[in-house]
Amino acid sequence: MSSSFEIEFGTSGYRGKIADDFTYESVKLVSQAVCDFLKEKYKGSFPSKQIVIGYDTRFLSEEFAKISSCVFCANGFNVIFADTFTPTPVIAIKILKEKAIGAINITASHNPYNYNGIKFSPEWGGPALPEDTEVLTKKSNELLKNPRYNFMDFNEAKKAGLLKEEDFIGYYAELVKSKLDLKLIKEYAANLYPFITSLHGTSKGIIGKILGEAGYQFKEIYEERDAFFKPGFAPDPSAKNLKEMGKMIRQYNEGKADENSKGKDKSNKTAIGLAADGDADRYGILDEDGEFVEPNIIFPLLYNYYIEGKGIKGDAARSVATSALLDRVARHYGFKVIETPVGFKFLGKLISEEKVVIAGEESSGLTVIGHTPDKDGIFTCLLVLEMLAYYKKPLKVLVKDILKKFGPIFTKRINVPVNKEKFKAEIDEKMEKFPDVFKGRKVTGKNLTDGYKVFFDDDSWLLARLSGTEDLMRIYGEADTEQNLDALMTAFQKYLV
Repeated sequence: MSSSFEIEFGTSGYRGKIADDFTYESVKLVSQAVCDFLKEKYKGSFPSKQIVIGYDTRFLSEEFAKISSCVFCANGFNVIFADTFTPTPVIAIKILKEKAIGAINITASHNPYNYNGIKFSPEWGGPALPEDTEVLTKKSNELLKNPRYNFMDFNEAKKAGLLKEEDFIGYYAELVKSKLDLKLIKEYAANLYPFITSLHGTSKGIIGKILGEAGYQFKEIYEERDAFFKPGFAPDPSAKNLKEMGKMIRQYNEGKADENSKGKDKSNKTAIGLAADGDADRYGILDEDGEFVEPNIIFPLLYNYYIEGKGIKGDAARSVATSALLDRVARHYGFKVIETPVGFKFLGKLISEEKVVIAGEESSGLTVIGHTPDKDGIFTCLLVLEMLAYYKKPLKVLVKDILKKFGPIFTKRINVPVNKEKFKAEIDEKMEKFPDVFKGRKVTGKNLTDGYKVFFDDDSWLLARLSGTEDLMRIYGEADTEQNLDALMTAFQKYLV
């Protein structure tokens, strides 16, 4: 095959454009690279030879997954193959349940329809760490230059007992229910009318089934499989992509108010929105006005609820680009926050090692202690609903309350075109010479863990990170007002570029 491109395992595995650099051949080569990696890592003394393989609803995902399975079986591994489209958190749980050596997940998560990918997760269930992905990148590119792989027919692998197809979702759903306060959730069924969406992805029916069993009426939209995710529509639970659902929520709640004012049959149900992305590891939440609630708000809300409502107390963890609102909640209760580089693998490891009770990031990833070490959009949506049932207040009121108690706080991200090589050559010196006082704020610290972050004495901060795929610098910031935030980010951009 052509080797005009390179394979790189990023924060969530290898991704590429279907039929361009993501092909049957590249899937075979990357799968072989993972097999070689595992053989070298364990030197033949495998704790398990079982590998879990799943896939999302994208074009040809099931076929790509079968091809990967055929490589693993030909290399002597035993494959547990998902019998249908399967969410990423479900695959993570399956690794732990089966004590498997790891998993291959064919998914490009929230990326546009013409992308697909391969995500490798090791035996602890979370995304692979950099020391593993660096080796996988090297091995994949070596095989790209000198193609080699073992391969056997899918049906022959089944006949030989090397591959079995199983339902992964049933066990996961029961596990999620066991971690929720179902009694509390059921008691609130008369008050909420959730709008739910999988965005044509893998979470179809899962949230609805759990809520239906709890006595909820709900409306599920964009639930059918659509490999194009609606033309021009990536399966990302963002404010932009959830606008139509927000409109439905407003219409439902306004219609309810109209009925009550006219003396018709009164309904106490209020609509909210619960969404997951294509592989269901990210979440999107809409309040009673159909407005998108930023993950930078949902995360601290859930941490506060874990401590105050569920009585599960301890430290938290967040990525370097995530709001310091979480830190204020932690300080209030006497706990600390661990800051990690961007990439859920670092957060998942802390959860796996039970060093924190909750971990999350500004890009809609979250999980909790005792659950999956990978992010879980399905569980997060249900946890938000449990939180609403506990406080018995509208979500918009809870948001207002937490910002009044721990805020105010505003966050933002902008993309700035840059010459990457010039930026890299100059950035270290610029950060070393960064002033002690910047826009009237005293600099209290710097963090170069992932990008270039500056902390100020009023809890505001700035962060610059280079994009891994584009000639862009991403500037993140947080401050007490939008005006102060804009002023800080504009000054930071001018200083760096």
